[in-house]
Amino acid sequence: MSLVSFTSVLTSLIVLTILTTCLLWPWLHATYTWRTGTIKSLNELSNRRSTTRQVPRIIHQTYRHIDSIPLKWQAASNSCRYLHSNYEYKFWSDNEGRGLIKREFPSLLPTFDSYPYDIQRADVIRLVVLYLYGGIYIDFDIFCLKSLDSLLEYEFILPQTKPAGLSNDVIISKPRHPFLYQVLNNLPSANRYIISKYPTVMFSTGPMFLTQEASKYPNRSSLDTLSTELYGKYASNSSRALFRHLKASSWHGSDALLVKWIYRWRNIFLLSFLVVVLYVIHTVQQRYHRTNNSTMKQ
Repeated sequence: MSLVSFTSVLTSLIVLTILTTCLLWPWLHATYTWRTGTIKSLNELSNRRSTTRQVPRIIHQTYRHIDSIPLKWQAASNSCRYLHSNYEYKFWSDNEGRGLIKREFPSLLPTFDSYPYDIQRADVIRLVVLYLYGGIYIDFDIFCLKSLDSLLEYEFILPQTKPAGLSNDVIISKPRHPFLYQVLNNLPSANRYIISKYPTVMFSTGPMFLTQEASKYPNRSSLDTLSTELYGKYASNSSRALFRHLKASSWHGSDALLVKWIYRWRNIFLLSFLVVVLYVIHTVQQRYHRTNNSTMKQ
């Protein structure tokens, strides 16, 4: 193998590594930025927080239509309403959410209507109602285990999720929080189709979109995160868990199963990739040295 060929192969490997790093960068950055929760215990409110209530006592939930909610989800919703009987409860159907956007954010309506998936519109509705009214948004497949009163002293809260970043199935916000204003303004620029349903939703309106927005928000200190232990999705036996998750993932398709499968075996995939790269480099070096030795003997 000539020096030119060796350089070409090595350059290709470097370019491949750079492209892979760029592709994974949002996840890597999110993992580093939101690696620890700022709220680890309900009894240990930060001294940075106001002693007055920031978030109104309102629980928001969204679904296509109130008559089509599955029974097990109704039970989950009732658990939250029972523990917070002194809260106002607001249910938002798809049509009611669209009407609210048409009335309050008409410039956002073309983007809202252009989404190919219902879950994208549901993601946007929760952001709009929290911006306008404040309160607590909770997905229908989540049971409440404890009162959330002590969290009302914070300005804005998202839960930590795995493998990286923040989730959007529980959101707590005071009305008119500037972060939500930023998020709503940036929805049109994030509206693009990415290969299949799962990455499209995740990066256009879902958790990774919110995570990226939170990572570049100028006043990140005003954003707090629930630890995974309080969130309860990955530590269901914890006595500190605020929620129990049914993990319905009703909007997930086959591509989401593939992503989860790859994540489950991520260490093997990474090891295999490194082995292939090292093997290619070793093979190229061996051929290069043999070619050089043959040239010198001639």
